[in-house]
Amino acid sequence: MKGLSVLALSLMISSLASWAADAPSISGSAPPKKELELFPDEILAKGKGFEIRRTELENAVAALRATAASQGQSVPESRPGEIDQKVFERLVLNRICTQKATAEDKAKAKEDADKIMADTRKRAPSEESFKRQLLVVGLTPEQYGARVLEQAVVEKVIDRELRSTIKVTPEQIKEFYETGVDAQVRDVQATVDKLAQGSSQTAFYTDGKKRVEDLKAANLAKLNRQETIRAVHILIFTVDKLTREDLPENDKKARRALMEKTLARVKGGEDFSKVAREVSEDPDVAQSGGEYTLGRETNMAPELKAALFALPVGQLSDIIETKYGMHIARVLERNPAGKPPLEKIEKEIKEHLENQEVLVRLPAYFDKLKKEFQVEIPSASTAK
Repeated sequence: MKGLSVLALSLMISSLASWAADAPSISGSAPPKKELELFPDEILAKGKGFEIRRTELENAVAALRATAASQGQSVPESRPGEIDQKVFERLVLNRICTQKATAEDKAKAKEDADKIMADTRKRAPSEESFKRQLLVVGLTPEQYGARVLEQAVVEKVIDRELRSTIKVTPEQIKEFYETGVDAQVRDVQATVDKLAQGSSQTAFYTDGKKRVEDLKAANLAKLNRQETIRAVHILIFTVDKLTREDLPENDKKARRALMEKTLARVKGGEDFSKVAREVSEDPDVAQSGGEYTLGRETNMAPELKAALFALPVGQLSDIIETKYGMHIARVLERNPAGKPPLEKIEKEIKEHLENQEVLVRLPAYFDKLKKEFQVEIPSASTAK
């Protein structure tokens, strides 16, 4: 089973830990009253304005594992209770940050949360499918929306108080682009250099050198891109949009005639996006005008993919028939596979380097917040 990366785990913990306070148990039922009386809900942490109890932590950890399992992944755990501790710390951080948020933080977070919710719904095949996906981790759409907003607020606070103090230089960006060197590589390299002062013949030194080269190679590999095209597209369905069953032949003929008329309009010089908004049955055409950026790995009908990637830039296609409908397309831009020019991914590299520095500074920032909010942790361990 494929394991979660450190970054994926961090992001998942961030999103799941934040809703533990009011998330239902995975089973959907609360412990019996007598059981609650016999086994009090232990307070794991308390500070100004909040408490965190054991059931909150248990719900968050259970949801984390359920989410990973639903994606065919596993949560790595090198030591017992390690994941519990990470989720617990994130719970405390989230509770504090939500109290530190300014009105501006909350307004910006609302914009981000609304976009995330819209994008998440858009990726789901249907609203019912969206709800089923949330049900796997015991959430309703309303609870999910509230927690997305809460997490967005936390991120805005960290951006304002921590990320805004980080300065990534153009030299650091260029170094990463050319050699793959980042903070993690430097950290491992520093250890290797210390080992070299003793003996460069040890297995630790050899393994460390290999680790450095592997990290740099992995970073450079992340910069590579699949071949992509930017294209405009018109779609007319030849199947029922809900059942995906073929339409009657007479309907298909009528739609073919409409597509031929549409092709003639575009060939005649009418604006492609304007025609697309009038004719296309693509559900996103009102916003996109039929324009998309697509890669070799994008999931689409094989007939359409083959036609698009064979089409010269600027040339209008004939009618392309697939299992679900008919298409007209024009490729506007083609980007070959490989590492893009620095200016095209400079922002992405900068964000990567900033994220690394945030993770480095977060423990000290967290300690500062715990003192500020007088956090007490009665139990020496969050996991029993």
